[in-house]
Amino acid sequence: MRATVKREKALRLLRIEHEAVGALIDALTDEEMTRRDTIQHGMYYDQECSFKDLLAHLVCYEQYTVEAIGEWRKGRKHWAIDAVKDPRRSREIHYGGIEERARLSLDEQLEEYRRVSAELERMIAEMSEADWRSAAPYVSSEGTDLGGMIEGIMVLPPRPMYRHLPVHVPDAASYIRSLR
Repeated sequence: MRATVKREKALRLLRIEHEAVGALIDALTDEEMTRRDTIQHGMYYDQECSFKDLLAHLVCYEQYTVEAIGEWRKGRKHWAIDAVKDPRRSREIHYGGIEERARLSLDEQLEEYRRVSAELERMIAEMSEADWRSAAPYVSSEGTDLGGMIEGIMVLPPRPMYRHLPVHVPDAASYIRSLR
């Protein structure tokens, strides 16, 4: 897969995403962030996710993207590149990201989200457009470039470009009102 947007636009959209998540974090109390079954959109029917769970879900994809960029730089293909394209494995990622982080306290989850998000922004900001468009260092039948690989993990349908939060919280003000 080849990148469908330039690096600058991807970074701008990712920063909008992080600012929107940050605004929700600032607006919610600890109890509101940990209250079960408050995320009503974009989850599987059997999930009763809290905002903390949603952060675990969001950070999962960003963490895999950070790892995949690192593997790319080493000339290797990260397993998530193919896993997100497979419905069964994608579902496992979805559930697994939340399950793996369930043991974290709210403060630990917030810290992980902030750390990983900042790292992803930094990595993309440090790339040149030539880096963004560089060909995969592994065999790829799709003609993959680095930006396309990142999109392949971060921008799975039905997500808008680099905006994962709106899939789960389409209207932040309505979400906040629903909690109060």
